[in-house]
Amino acid sequence: MESEIPERKSMPTQEQEAIGNQIARMFKSSQFGANERRRAFLNYIVEETLAGRADRLKGYSIGVSVLGRSEDFDATSDPVVRLEARRLRRELEHYYLTDGSKDALVITIPKGSYVPSFEFREVSSTPPGGKVGENTFEKSGWQAPNWLVLLLLALLIGVSGFLVLESFKTQDQPVDHATTDNDLWGDLPIVAVMPFNPLGSSAVTSVAARGIAEDITTDLARVQGLRVISYASTAGLSDESIDLIGEGRKLGATHVLRGSLQTMTDGYRLNIGLVDVGSRSEIWAKRFDYKTAERFDTQTEISREISSTFSIELFPELTSRIEDARWTRRDARILYQQALDIIHPPSDPSRFDAAQALLQRVVRLEPDAPHGHAGLAFAESHRTWFGLAPNTDETRDLIKHHADSALEMDPASVRALLTLGILEILKGNPKPAIEFGERAVEHEPSSSLAQAYLGMFLLYAGKPEQAITPLKRSLSLDPLNIRRPYRNILGVSLYHAGQFQESLDTLQENLDLGGPFGPHMMVYQAANNAALGQFDEEEKILNSLSAMMAEGESFPLRWWLERVIYDPTMMQPLLDEYEKAKLLADAQ
Repeated sequence: MESEIPERKSMPTQEQEAIGNQIARMFKSSQFGANERRRAFLNYIVEETLAGRADRLKGYSIGVSVLGRSEDFDATSDPVVRLEARRLRRELEHYYLTDGSKDALVITIPKGSYVPSFEFREVSSTPPGGKVGENTFEKSGWQAPNWLVLLLLALLIGVSGFLVLESFKTQDQPVDHATTDNDLWGDLPIVAVMPFNPLGSSAVTSVAARGIAEDITTDLARVQGLRVISYASTAGLSDESIDLIGEGRKLGATHVLRGSLQTMTDGYRLNIGLVDVGSRSEIWAKRFDYKTAERFDTQTEISREISSTFSIELFPELTSRIEDARWTRRDARILYQQALDIIHPPSDPSRFDAAQALLQRVVRLEPDAPHGHAGLAFAESHRTWFGLAPNTDETRDLIKHHADSALEMDPASVRALLTLGILEILKGNPKPAIEFGERAVEHEPSSSLAQAYLGMFLLYAGKPEQAITPLKRSLSLDPLNIRRPYRNILGVSLYHAGQFQESLDTLQENLDLGGPFGPHMMVYQAANNAALGQFDEEEKILNSLSAMMAEGESFPLRWWLERVIYDPTMMQPLLDEYEKAKLLADAQ
């Protein structure tokens, strides 16, 4: 059913029509991937804002009015509203990078709020400005660069169907993030850096607040005596109505870093505090007044003070590595993140073509920084790993060139080190791959990526028991990220380690969260049930898989296994399950 904007009550007719027309245009675009539920979400928050009821837009009201939650819904324990808002923000951003790049009206949902912002910009003509509650209509001359629009259009037309499918797959179930198991980290403090609250309505302040929180997370992630939750898992927790300390506990944090950022005449004022999650007491707090040009020095000082609070000395060598990893241009950082998101799942050549172009742009924007080269090395190694480029000496030499260039600028570059590990896998050398994974973890112990790839390298080497701990650590450091296949890889490792029930539970958890799933994981589900003697469950899964095969769905299981597992003897039980499903499919 096509969603419609209800009649406006508190705004001039011209502005009502402009906003209604904009949403109608957006809903007709193939580049706006929101499902019906998120479209209803957007309609609701726009309608409430324009009717003068922006103050009522809280997690509870949205959960009950839009998402079908009951009247006893608790938005602090069930994050469904925040997760849907995060996806909607991403879908709006995607639309305005593609079909909406030249639209005169930009609709956004600022971080930390459910109240939409409406911004008219000068394209061909500018509609009248005005205010709705606290949302200001401002003129802006910004347009997406033509090269980026064309590039993303070429890519995203091909993959938009996948993105829409993924948005429908996500379940409505609340996400349960249990406290981190002490066996994973011992007595190490675990810090969650929450998004800083921007004081005032300036969009510049909001961007700066997000940027400095991300940068501090990156800095602390390299400190040996700390573990730091990925900013990807905390970025959506900035709503003032929620309990940030309670959210930190759910993420497994022992401490929460929170604060606010205020724009001043020639810089910023940052008020920041470190809270012990158990006692809810603030154990360190400080105010930093700094000019924009002094931002990096201020971040280093913050890292030193937080480290000293935990009696950790920040050595000069570590300070140097932290500074090597910093971004100087936010636009380059955004392109880098987009490029490395694009390559997942690594099954479409056009994804890698687009990622390569974006990363080459990053290199041009930051020629003296390691990020672009590290990203190119990482993306191209995956292109080769998944059979979309020839695994030749020439290909591997080019990948190594980019990785070495990144390591010359930053010896602790995680993606460059992991790329060298992937290159060893491409050559059939699991032992040095593990060594590169261990180096990546040593340099950045709080990197979810490094921990996950170390686990994958160990699994590839036929050491599933050893792979389990780094994979669990990876998930504990980034528990809200469902786009990556880490839960699946953990489930695979648990199966090969003989922990069949835990493997089944992990694969089901990934499925419930809406993470990546396919026939290869169904084969593992069937094999787990067979190993547990649950043959009725095995049969149900094989019947589902055979129905997919009968409809033309195929999956190159042996090809996939060879990229995940080095020992061919480990493949046989999975291949047996797949053959059973094929026989059932042939009989249909």
